[in-house]
Amino acid sequence: MATISIEVGKMTSKKKREVYLLVRRGESRSRVKSGVTLAETEYSEKTGRIKSVAKARLVEQLKNELEDNLEALEQGSKISNTDDANDIAERLVQKREIKGVDFFSFTEDWLARAHSKSEKNYKCMLNTLAKFNGSRKLQFQEINVRFLKDFENYLIDRPRAKSMYIGLIRHLFHEAMIEFNTDEETLIKSDPFRRYKAPKQVMKKGVRALTLENFMKIVNYKPQVGKSRDLLAHDCFILSFCLMGMNSVDLYNAKKLERGILKYNRTKTKGRRSDEAYIEVQVHPYIKQLMAKWKGTGGHVFNFHKRFKHPEDFNRALNIGLKTIGDKLHIPGLQFYQARHTFATLSRNMMRFSKGDVDEALNHVGSYDIADVYIAKDFTIINENNYKLIDRVFDLEPTSMDVKAEAVPKKVKAKPKKAKTIPQKAETVSNAHNL
Repeated sequence: MATISIEVGKMTSKKKREVYLLVRRGESRSRVKSGVTLAETEYSEKTGRIKSVAKARLVEQLKNELEDNLEALEQGSKISNTDDANDIAERLVQKREIKGVDFFSFTEDWLARAHSKSEKNYKCMLNTLAKFNGSRKLQFQEINVRFLKDFENYLIDRPRAKSMYIGLIRHLFHEAMIEFNTDEETLIKSDPFRRYKAPKQVMKKGVRALTLENFMKIVNYKPQVGKSRDLLAHDCFILSFCLMGMNSVDLYNAKKLERGILKYNRTKTKGRRSDEAYIEVQVHPYIKQLMAKWKGTGGHVFNFHKRFKHPEDFNRALNIGLKTIGDKLHIPGLQFYQARHTFATLSRNMMRFSKGDVDEALNHVGSYDIADVYIAKDFTIINENNYKLIDRVFDLEPTSMDVKAEAVPKKVKAKPKKAKTIPQKAETVSNAHNL
């Protein structure tokens, strides 16, 4: 008769221990990798106990599973008198692989096929889940309500990650059920999300918006010569604000500027909206100089794609530059996304624009589902509001806008009454590869 026990390996040079399930029959021995590794602090040599509760539970589950498989093999007379521990271990592993679907393997395969725009978030979730689980081996049947609550508690200090990661797990769970469950066979038998509700992130309203005073400090900041990241971050922060809170990835990807109107689909949400998150922003004369300064070629509105290989690199450079600017201006934690929050906050609180108009300017899903069906899309209102906001913030003479045609007026008064200027005249940015 064969037996199965837990064995903890020796400490490696990386201060880790492998955990095995030891199969014995007679004098023969065979180790089955559990996929669980223990840090130095997670195991007590004195007591021989695994101190990590989550990892101890996982190893015990694996042991019980193999013991169930062993019993099934013995009852089915699948083990002969001549089979040693190696033969039995091989059959146990095969039976385990057939029995369930591995969450990590499925997710990696699904990402390769789905080409999700959130691939980076999925990979971050997998890495965090592996640390919590102590292994990159996890059967779908092991993801139950208790497991999800433990993972939620593990992320207690990361509210955004807690909401997003568990939401991603839920989506993958349902994708796997669609793929593996058929009328003839059900591999994933239970859905824990029928009883477990993924936590929602509680946003602190307005905390990321800047005051008008701090925003103008950034506008009037003069980047040092040769500090290319400072210059880039400074200019793009103003561009984002004046283009109704445009995201960095959309600045990077923008390809359509027609008669002074920037047209684009918001990258973040275009894949899950019927209107493909389309919006039109009329360029205010105040930022024409900046538009020309960073003008792109080859069908791109801006030249950021030539300086950075990926939009993530572009966004990273912006935040590095803004951190420098924020440190000098005593604005802690300054980030690019605050341009969008500041646009929204000043639009509502200073200009008294309706929340519906602010939502539309931010290219969010409409708050009035039925009305959206009946009302034809017209971006005139939000562009008129944007002109008024820019005139007020930068203390300009009222700037007219032709509301009947898609064109920038031939004669526009946009001369500042006060000496509040934005970026210096276009200059060639050297060391662009260092941005």
